Amino acid sequence: MSAARTRATIERFNSVQVYVHALLAISIFLLWLTGLPLTFNEPLGWLIEVFGYANVIDVHIAAGVALIATMLYYGAYLALGLATGASTWKHFMFGIDDIYEVVAQLKWLAGLGPEPESGKYTFLQKAEIWIIAFEVGVMIVTGLLLWMLGMLQSTSPNLPMLIMRDVHAIVAVTMLMGVSFHLFMTHVKEFPMDRSMFHGRVDVGRACSEWEQWARDSIGSSTLPCDERTHSTILTSGMVFTMLLFFVIWTGVILQYVFSPLPTGPSLTRSIAPNTLPGGTLGLVYFVGLNLAALVCLASVLAIGYGLYVRFAERTAG
Repeated sequence: MSAARTRATIERFNSVQVYVHALLAISIFLLWLTGLPLTFNEPLGWLIEVFGYANVIDVHIAAGVALIATMLYYGAYLALGLATGASTWKHFMFGIDDIYEVVAQLKWLAGLGPEPESGKYTFLQKAEIWIIAFEVGVMIVTGLLLWMLGMLQSTSPNLPMLIMRDVHAIVAVTMLMGVSFHLFMTHVKEFPMDRSMFHGRVDVGRACSEWEQWARDSIGSSTLPCDERTHSTILTSGMVFTMLLFFVIWTGVILQYVFSPLPTGPSLTRSIAPNTLPGGTLGLVYFVGLNLAALVCLASVLAIGYGLYVRFAERTAG
């Protein structure tokens, strides 16, 4: 690749990584899209009415299987990297360099030094990776136990199962807030969406702005054709709005489960979940917020599917 070429790009992810990442994202958004109406039946009952309760359950289980498959891939990828000594896995492992980067970042924010150079992932992105991995692990373990115990149990669930179900729901919605932050900080660099997650390449300008050390190592040159590329005010405002939106959803889960009378929330043996959210103006806020969250999840699934379609079409045409 010529470093002098206008809008030169660097490969950030290979084809396998692109498809596995897309499968992971689609499975997670489908889990939310089907899990939200099961948790909040009254404000999101239209999803069950449109698609049918059995179909919602089937999609939820299928998305869970896809999520497990992707995590097994990442686990094998990490294990293989450790076994062979490959450098790829080290990109998202914490090290002494991350401590230096944190200190340099704080100095830069305080106006006491230059903005630090970063490797392939910043310390914040590494933290995101491991936090999401932990949350997915909790969701998988609690989801599998609830599914297996629910299949074996014909009577009302006991308190440990209810607590497990509460943890599953709370962690899932907490993860929804984290992934929303991840989308804005990583993927929403251009309106409506940065396409690097589909073709696996990033502009050198963005690379040297966000991961300068990785860009230098990839190009093999100390001189980078950088341009200034930053978040727009609209995208920054959108991130704030989205985080507020999903904070509403998170508090709704707390009200629905943790602060509701025992047995907390809906029974595992019932197909229709009773609503324990407040009424009045506050109830309207939750109704609007929950439906917006469902629409965001649906739009995300469609956007990822379209992005993969465009990638496939371009590869076929080329």
